[in-house]
Amino acid sequence: AMDMVAVQSVAYESPLLIVVIIIFMMMVYSFFFNLLVSQFCGVQASLALDIKGHARLARGEIIIETFKAVKLKRWQKFMDSMHLDQRVDFEEGDIGLAGGIKNFEPALSHPVAKDQILRFGGLTDAHLPWPEKMHDDTHSLERTVQKTIQNSLQKLLGGKKGGFSMNDADAQSTSHHSSSSGKQDL
Repeated sequence: AMDMVAVQSVAYESPLLIVVIIIFMMMVYSFFFNLLVSQFCGVQASLALDIKGHARLARGEIIIETFKAVKLKRWQKFMDSMHLDQRVDFEEGDIGLAGGIKNFEPALSHPVAKDQILRFGGLTDAHLPWPEKMHDDTHSLERTVQKTIQNSLQKLLGGKKGGFSMNDADAQSTSHHSSSSGKQDL
């Protein structure tokens, strides 16, 4: 432990050394403070997971204790009223799975651009091969991009000033495909 007189004498002899020592001390203190804060954050995150698990266990214990008070006949009546053995349809004409509860929600809450359920006609035998796709997705994607570009150009140019129509784009893409396929036939 140095006394203040010795520190003052070093400060008068070499003020740059004191500035370097003070900056070094500030860096060390800030490092240890950040280390302490990160330790607190890590402990809090692990405790939050533990607390959530303990809360679920406590809720589960309450549910089990409540089940003990419910008579079996009343439970069976409740389960029968849920109709969980019946299939729940996804939409009109589409039978779904059993064991669910139908819940209606606004159509715009989760907008979907393309239907994710692929429907194929025919038998549902597992030994039969999968049906082939009826259309090419890349061609329809190409057509969609062309339409979008066409609409953007028309808005930008103000109508049909450019003299470029969708039929011209189809003719160009068709002639391009036919000319490239003609080269392959040679």
